[in-house]
Amino acid sequence: MSKVLVIWDVMLDKFSYWEVKRLNPEWPNPLLNIIKEDFKLWWAANVAANISSLNWNCDLLWTIWNDLNWETFKNLLKENNINFFNLNSNFKTITKQRFIENTYNQQMLRVDYEEKINLWKNDIEKIINQIKSNNYEIIIISDYNKWVFNEELFKQIQIISKDKNIKILIDSKPNHYSFIEDVFLLKPNFKEFSEIIWVNIDNTDENIENYWLNLAKNKKSNLVITRWSNWASLIELNWKITHLKTEARQVYDVTWAWDTFISAIASWLLTWYSLENSIILWNKASWIVVWKLGTEKVTKKELFN
Repeated sequence: MSKVLVIWDVMLDKFSYWEVKRLNPEWPNPLLNIIKEDFKLWWAANVAANISSLNWNCDLLWTIWNDLNWETFKNLLKENNINFFNLNSNFKTITKQRFIENTYNQQMLRVDYEEKINLWKNDIEKIINQIKSNNYEIIIISDYNKWVFNEELFKQIQIISKDKNIKILIDSKPNHYSFIEDVFLLKPNFKEFSEIIWVNIDNTDENIENYWLNLAKNKKSNLVITRWSNWASLIELNWKITHLKTEARQVYDVTWAWDTFISAIASWLLTWYSLENSIILWNKASWIVVWKLGTEKVTKKELFN
């Protein structure tokens, strides 16, 4: 039985590795020769993959189309031991194709295949029934603002979660903070934090403390802000402030680091770690994964070594 439910935007990440051997004879531009292709889970699906990698059963709930990319997506879910519950099959599988220069592993171009959709009434009912019919301990809402995440649906999830004593962890976009409150944890990054408070501030510990406390009080939630090179700051409901640092290291790609961040804290909360200790392990997990190339995840062995 899964203890974690991950909801919201899922995506397939496609990596196309190329090299140039000649110019196009029809037009003066280089011809890209695709050497190999790789597919990985991203967005909420990457969060679920990280939780599974840390040896926890995980359910993933969202909508995806039964197209060719869905077959690849489905196989990746199976490889990562993720239980996927599809709301419907009327919408295309969101796919981002990255063209990577093979010699230096540099991304030169990204092509997006996506469209926004609206949830149907029966989709919303499926979300609510999924939560009601399972004994989840944690729900992660990983919102990339690709579909409709509205106040009515959030309130329904919130009410059920309080009744069932489920911790809600939210990684959402600033435009949804108008109605998001009274959950276990909120996780914006520094740019999103500045947009939420409507103030353009420098990324310093002092500024975080000055502005973050008021937001924590208003939202009645523990808050963690991911701060790029400064890593992260945690403010708990008891107003304890912890600034997390890490040693410098070479960074290959930060694309997936914050998905690892929120999945790692969920994993350690399940083992009754304190929020602060969970954040410390969470911080280390992100530090590990930025050293990897491509959408990646961290294992328990890597974390405790």
